[in-house]
Amino acid sequence: MTDEELQALYNCLLETFDEQAAATADSGVMLASWSQSEREEGRDFAAWANFAARPYISSTHGERFATNHANPIAAEHYGRYEEIGEMPAGGIIAKPTFSIGADGEAFWETLFLMEKAEPGTSPDTEDWIYTAIMPDGSLMGRTLEQNSDGMYFCAACHMGAPDSSDNLLFMDEQYRVQN
Repeated sequence: MTDEELQALYNCLLETFDEQAAATADSGVMLASWSQSEREEGRDFAAWANFAARPYISSTHGERFATNHANPIAAEHYGRYEEIGEMPAGGIIAKPTFSIGADGEAFWETLFLMEKAEPGTSPDTEDWIYTAIMPDGSLMGRTLEQNSDGMYFCAACHMGAPDSSDNLLFMDEQYRVQN
């Protein structure tokens, strides 16, 4: 699949994001129900700035295709990439993932979210709240809430990032939107 075809597929997935069907035979696209999530950011991320020039394989998120969206609070800072400094409280990064089956069918996978909390909220995760939402809209886990121990895996990985990046791990430069 070319980069252009991959981007077109992702755009198609986003266009169908709010529909409530399980799949459409004509497009072969499996729809996600993140729009049904109890988490507002799970419903809203598609309208946020996308910092991925095209979908890329994220080896740390299940070898799935991913993109990186940032809410309005995070967008100004996230675009600095490794020069980010510190993300302000309320900044959220969303990483929707999808796969393409052997039959060519595209389907949404897990939606991963990182939210910078107020200082002191979660010292064990350096004040980042990690959330994972399953394609059916159900919550896999959230720091300090449901399956918090399971979400510590995300925190441990991100805490390995350089100090100057505030626990954020950035996609390779070739996939980045350049400002």
